[in-house]
Amino acid sequence: MLAEVDSAVTARAVEDVIAESTAHCRESGRLTWVVLDWLIRHIGKIDEQKLLRKTQECGDLSVLGVLCDAARQRNPHPKFERFMRACRPRAELAPFFHRVARSPLALRLTRDGALEIFRRWNYLCNELRYLSDEVGTSIPGVVVEGK
Repeated sequence: MLAEVDSAVTARAVEDVIAESTAHCRESGRLTWVVLDWLIRHIGKIDEQKLLRKTQECGDLSVLGVLCDAARQRNPHPKFERFMRACRPRAELAPFFHRVARSPLALRLTRDGALEIFRRWNYLCNELRYLSDEVGTSIPGVVVEGK
């Protein structure tokens, strides 16, 4: 992603970056929303088999499932459907973000307001942020309902 704007950065395969990111999204809301936004904007560039293989090796398929489910809400692309079918929900119910698990108050609030999109993947999360909703941003070719 950075290589697209800085020629001094060595480009890595997007599948590698996304797969590795799925292993860290639960530690960072910012990372989660950036990866989600990138998926919405660039799903056509992704090699499906390579991303699934790399995610199995070094990432988290349940996190990839959540990201694709959320991305599909904004950009209903067939690749998101195929990724979701290939991913499995987490084995047991858990807070999506580790910071929530560390705070009894945050955990209670998250349980009370958990979003269905996360519950489908056996996670508890009461926040979902689309960077395209931020002021002054839009995704070319993607229609955002309500705007």
